[in-house]
Amino acid sequence: MENMNKSKHQYESSAKAAGYSIIAMVVLIIFATLFGGCATTKKTDKCCTSADKIIEHYEKTSTK
Repeated sequence: MENMNKSKHQYESSAKAAGYSIIAMVVLIIFATLFGGCATTKKTDKCCTSADKIIEHYEKTSTK
């Protein structure tokens, strides 16, 4: 694919801007994942009390 009638400087600037926007999206997804979890949105004792029961259930029902 050619530079689509852009000068070399315009093409490099556009490529750099696209690269920065992709990196910014990845960073935002990582932060949303880290700070959107159970421990950060609710009190841990209320949120994760059933986690042991859920894990135990899946360990019993999983096929090995």
